[in-house]
Amino acid sequence: MTLQGAATAPHDILAELSRRAPAAWADWRPEGKAAIAGSERAIFEGPSGLTRAERHAVAAICAELCGESELAGYHRALGEEDKATHRLPALAAHAEMLSLRPHKASRAWIQELERAHLAPRDIVMLSQLVAYVHFVARMLAALRAMAAPAVADAPPALVLPAREAGTADFGFTMEKLEWDAWAPVLDLAQAGPDEIAVLEESHPQARTSDYYLLLVQEPEVLRQRSRLFNTIMYGPRGGSRAEREWASTVESLLNGCPYCASVHAQRYVQLAKDEVGMRRLLMEGARAEMPPRLRAITDASLRLSLTPPALTPAAIGALRGQGMADEEILDVLAAVAMFAWANRLMQTLGEPRRP
Repeated sequence: MTLQGAATAPHDILAELSRRAPAAWADWRPEGKAAIAGSERAIFEGPSGLTRAERHAVAAICAELCGESELAGYHRALGEEDKATHRLPALAAHAEMLSLRPHKASRAWIQELERAHLAPRDIVMLSQLVAYVHFVARMLAALRAMAAPAVADAPPALVLPAREAGTADFGFTMEKLEWDAWAPVLDLAQAGPDEIAVLEESHPQARTSDYYLLLVQEPEVLRQRSRLFNTIMYGPRGGSRAEREWASTVESLLNGCPYCASVHAQRYVQLAKDEVGMRRLLMEGARAEMPPRLRAITDASLRLSLTPPALTPAAIGALRGQGMADEEILDVLAAVAMFAWANRLMQTLGEPRRP
């Protein structure tokens, strides 16, 4: 299987692998689908210091950890296992840590990759690849759960894993945080026209952000990811923007990402004017008291955030029971899937700090 070129309709890997997507997927944000296809091409077909065999081998490992055997088989079919390199064990170890223990990422993991002779651009590509596969796995889980026959029963009780404190875990806050990269960032004075253009497309402060100056070393991957992120989080119509921000904060708490939790908690408060509810979530976590609709969103977000995801048709039924249309549900779950990507970039490539 090969992905189609940019001149044809975007290849819909999610519809292909989910087999039966909900009706809402057919009309879901065309620009978002195009950015998913663009991300797939940029990560697996673009030029890189990571070989094709390495990229697909790591993707298959991540897919298996996410419980996605079909996605794993898809990457094995596209890869060349007999050409895997001697540094694959180091890549695989990094992928497993980032998949199962993203809150335990540290500068030492980056140094281990450097010892395996990965340049900064290769480290960016590896992290983007792992995080992207987690996005795809969660979108697949969401589409399958939404397309399944309706279930009237309440979802089974959710048991969350105990989480140890992470390297930079100083608690969760709505304060504005800074972020420092663990790998060398691009010197803006050395940036080419394409890199400058991608920075300008991505974020208003991208030129002064360690995060973007690191990611732009793989400019096409960042371009497609930024388009997808902006479509999912800020696209008009569909799901409430405030509820997308709430779901993103819930996932960031589960994954132990203080930076993402801070940013999106602030945005939720700006949109919903509910500072009390958000402060309660940050302080008490998922057990915090909240209205029934936010409770259903929180439960579904947590289930989708787990590795492997534990989202069930009953959890989708609970969202529908709160009056949410499938178009709204799909947007909220896409935000959760996006933060399976975003958290893992923030946590593997640097750390937050208080100003």
